[in-house]
Amino acid sequence: MKATPKPSAVRSVRPPAGASGPFVCSWSAVGDCAIVRIAGAIDIGTLPTLADELRYVITTKLPRLVVDLRRVSRMEAAALDVLADAHDLAVENGGWLRTSGANQWLPDLMRNTRQIAHYPNLADALPAYRRS
Repeated sequence: MKATPKPSAVRSVRPPAGASGPFVCSWSAVGDCAIVRIAGAIDIGTLPTLADELRYVITTKLPRLVVDLRRVSRMEAAALDVLADAHDLAVENGGWLRTSGANQWLPDLMRNTRQIAHYPNLADALPAYRRS
């Protein structure tokens, strides 16, 4: 059985080039899931960093992850492609990707996209915290 990494928080080691504002992407482990927390604007300048961080967590840490979007101030439509690609990578590695915390704007944007599950809050998105 694969050991679960200890909870930790890591800031992106490569600050995004050309970001239009502050952007932070960090992750921690809760049980056998990773939580990737994003704060700031997700735009053309931060998309490569977001994609790299999601790929890193999925392939080297845990393939089951929740992307917490509570502190995202703005998100360009191209970020949906990054999330969809990360979802596909997670499934290929035996996991899944879920999003949580965004107001109604994200579910509305995702309604016609791929099968990424969105939950209103982090507790609902984490299997260990979901009501039976």
